[in-house]
Amino acid sequence: MSAIASPKIASGDGVINAALSTCLTRTDAFVNTLDVSVERGEIVRTGYFGDGSFRILCYPNPYASSEQSLVVIFAAHESNLDVADAFVQIALSEIADPELALP
Repeated sequence: MSAIASPKIASGDGVINAALSTCLTRTDAFVNTLDVSVERGEIVRTGYFGDGSFRILCYPNPYASSEQSLVVIFAAHESNLDVADAFVQIALSEIADPELALP
């Protein structure tokens, strides 16, 4: 039965009032607090838990100056959307600037 079950996926995004390098630095600081294996790409960090995974991407903000970036977070849990959503909210609170949250 679990082989046909779909994972529960949550996502969120936020603005960082700093360049892309700061987004990546904040993301690395956050993922380093987690006790999970993390793959690191040029603009992405992907981690795997026993019952889920996450992906955090940093981009230059195409709608603002070069000193502003965007963070996009996806989290999946094998059975519980609340767990995935809580992870996204915690990650956003650690990485994004709260006064610049996207609507």
